[in-house]
Amino acid sequence: MDNKKSSVAAALSAAASEEDKSEAKNMISPIHTSCASNRKRPFDALKDGNTAASAAQTMEAILQDMQQKMNHMQTEINTVKRNNVDIKAENTELKSKYYELENNVEDISSLKDEQNEGTYDNKERMYDMQTEIDTVRDENKDLKKKYNELEIKVKDLTLKNEYNEWSYTAENISASFWSDLGFEEYAERMVVFLGKMKEYTHQLRRGESPNDIDLEFENDNLLYDNILLPHWKELIDALVQYQKFDHREDYGIEGFVLRNIDLQQEVLDMLAPALQTLDMKKLVLGRIIGSDVLSFAEGIIKGNPHLEKIAWYNNRIESVDDMQRLCNSIKNKASTSLNAIDLDSSFDGNNSEMMQIVLDASLLLERLELSDNGIGPVGAQLIANFLASNPPLRELDIDDNDLSDNDATLFANVLQSNTNLEQLYLNGNTDITTVGRQALLDSVFNVSSLNSCVASNHKCCLYGLDPDISTINERIAPSANRSDKIFTLLSATDNGFFNMNCLGDVSYKLIPRVLNLSQEFGGRTPELSDIYFEKTGQRSADWNKLDEVTVAITSMFELLRGWAVPSLSA
Repeated sequence: MDNKKSSVAAALSAAASEEDKSEAKNMISPIHTSCASNRKRPFDALKDGNTAASAAQTMEAILQDMQQKMNHMQTEINTVKRNNVDIKAENTELKSKYYELENNVEDISSLKDEQNEGTYDNKERMYDMQTEIDTVRDENKDLKKKYNELEIKVKDLTLKNEYNEWSYTAENISASFWSDLGFEEYAERMVVFLGKMKEYTHQLRRGESPNDIDLEFENDNLLYDNILLPHWKELIDALVQYQKFDHREDYGIEGFVLRNIDLQQEVLDMLAPALQTLDMKKLVLGRIIGSDVLSFAEGIIKGNPHLEKIAWYNNRIESVDDMQRLCNSIKNKASTSLNAIDLDSSFDGNNSEMMQIVLDASLLLERLELSDNGIGPVGAQLIANFLASNPPLRELDIDDNDLSDNDATLFANVLQSNTNLEQLYLNGNTDITTVGRQALLDSVFNVSSLNSCVASNHKCCLYGLDPDISTINERIAPSANRSDKIFTLLSATDNGFFNMNCLGDVSYKLIPRVLNLSQEFGGRTPELSDIYFEKTGQRSADWNKLDEVTVAITSMFELLRGWAVPSLSA
C-alpha cells in the first residue's frame, strides 16, 4: 500500500511537473493545450477534501488522463522521429545531389577553362594566320605593283624600241611642187599643214598626248592630191600605234579636228576605224568636201565610247533625211557619253522639220550650238517650246541668226520657268533692239518690287546684248545672285542706306527674316546698281564707304530706324 502510495505520489509529482512544463511552453500540441484550458483538472478534487473512494476514483482518472497525454506525446514524438528520419533521408539525398552538382560545377568550370584556353589558343592561332595572310596579301600587292610597274616599263621600252625602229617614210613635198601646179597662193601654207601632220605622227608614235590634233587648212580649202596619201597613212598608223599607250595616265586626246579639207573616200575609210577606237572627247568636222562625210561622222559617233562632243561646221545638210541620220546617231549616243553638239552654219534654222529633229536629239544634252543658221520666228518658237520643257540644257548658243524683239520676248517669258539654262548667247542678232533687250533684262532682274525681283531668273547669264547685261547672274549659286539683287533694291535710296519703300508691303511676320538678311549684306554690287539706275534713274547708296566691321550694325540700325510703324502692327 505504501509502495502504491509512493508510486501514485511519484506519478502526481511527475504529472504536476509535466503540467508546469506544458503551462510554461503552452503545451506541445495546440489541441492539447486547448483541452487542458477548458476542463477542471482531476487533482483539484483532492484539494476539496473528497473521500478516499472519491480520491481513488480521482486518482484513476488522473492516471488515465496522464496515460492519454503520454500516448499523445509518444505519438507526436514518433511523428517527429519519422519526420526527422524522412528529413534526414531527404537531407542525405539533397547532400548527395549537392555534391553531385558541385562536382558537375567543377567539371563545367574545368571544361570552361579548357574551352577558354582552347578558344584563346584558336584565337591566337587565327590572329597569327590572319597576320600571315595580311602579310602575304601586302607582299602580293607589292609584287603586283612591282609587276605592273615592270610591265609598264617593258611596254614603254618595247614601244620606244618600235619608235626607234620606225621612220617616217612619206616623201617630203616642197612648196615648189604646189607652185608648179599653179597653187602658189597656198603653197607655203601647204608646207605648214604637212609639217603639222608629220609632227602629230611623231608625237603619237612616242606616246605623247597632244591636246588637239588640229588639221585645219587656214584661210582656204585644202585640195586633195594623191601625193598626200602616204602622209595620211603615216598619221592613221600613228593613231593606231598610239592606242598601245593606254596604260599611261595622260593617255587620250581632247579632240580631232578636220576643217577646210578636201578628203577622198579612201582616206576617210582608213581614218574612220582609227577614230572609232581612239580615246578622244571631241570630233570637229568643218567644211569637208568631196566625200561622204555624213557616213564618216555617223560611224565615229556610234562607235567611239569616249566621245562627248560632235561639231559640224559649214557642212550644209540639205535634206531632212540626212539630218535625221545624223541626229539619230547623236540621240543614241546622248544616253551614254555625248553631251554637246555644234551645228554652226549647217542647216536651215527656219525649216521646222529639221529644227524639231535637232531639238529632239538634244533632249539629254548640256550644250547646243546653233549659230549662223538663219533662225527666225519659226525656229525661235520651236526653241522657246523646247526651253519651256526645262531640259537639262545648260548652254544655248544662237549667235548670228535672224532673231527679233518678238523672239527675244519669247525667250524672256521662257526664262521665268526654266531653271537649268545657265548661258544664252545672242551675239550678232541685229534685229534685237532695246525692246527685246528690256524684255530679257526684266526676266533676270525685275526691279518693280521685291516680289518681282525674287521671281526673276537667278541662274541664266545673257550674252551679246548691248548695253551688256552678262554680269547679272554671274555668281555660281542662284541664291547668291538673288541676294545681290535684293540688296541692290534695298540700298537704292538717297536718304540713308535702305530704301524703306520696298519694305512697305512686307508683313511683320517677315521682319525677323529681313533683319537676318540685312546681317549678310556685304556692300554694293556696282554692275547691278548701274542697271538699276538705268531702269529707275535711282542711284544705290555706296555701302562700300562703310567699314566692313560696321556694315552689319549699320544695316540693322537703318532698318529699325526707317521701318514704318504701321508695318509692325499690321
